[in-house]
Amino acid sequence: MTLPSIMEHPCEIYERWKGLDLKLLPIDKTDIRILCELRENSRTSNSEIAKKLGVTEATVRRRIKNLIDKGIILRFSIHLDYRLIENTVKAYIHVKSLSEKLDEVVEHITNHNRVVAVYRVTGEYDLLVVALFVGMTELQEFIDAFLKMDGIKETDTQIVMSAYKGVPWTGI
Repeated sequence: MTLPSIMEHPCEIYERWKGLDLKLLPIDKTDIRILCELRENSRTSNSEIAKKLGVTEATVRRRIKNLIDKGIILRFSIHLDYRLIENTVKAYIHVKSLSEKLDEVVEHITNHNRVVAVYRVTGEYDLLVVALFVGMTELQEFIDAFLKMDGIKETDTQIVMSAYKGVPWTGI
């Protein structure tokens, strides 16, 4: 059975697996529907989810516990709109590192409180750093001082001006 025939109210999780045979996944249609509800609002009660899905509250509770036990649900969290709190500057910083110093560079960067993600990437640079700064001065200090360490050869920074489609857990 594929997803299009079972999902009445698609969400981004549904869209990711649309067209796949569910037998290929470690979850089924009910799990996907529960994940969609939790993704929309992780504070939705088990009984509310059960009512929407037409199953019992015990089924929802058991399946959520299973999803947690399997490591599919990692945690329940909130998404902040940093723009309402501070003058957020979101920057993507490409970092070229000496290969023998890569682990030290990664440790140094990941320990900074403004860094929200660090990715190993292909191409001209070795790392892609995603960071949220309170303002341009803080970003400049990060680039001019914090990233001036033994092992970093070069950086290239791009600042996000606006988002057409973004991910809430990385700010903008």
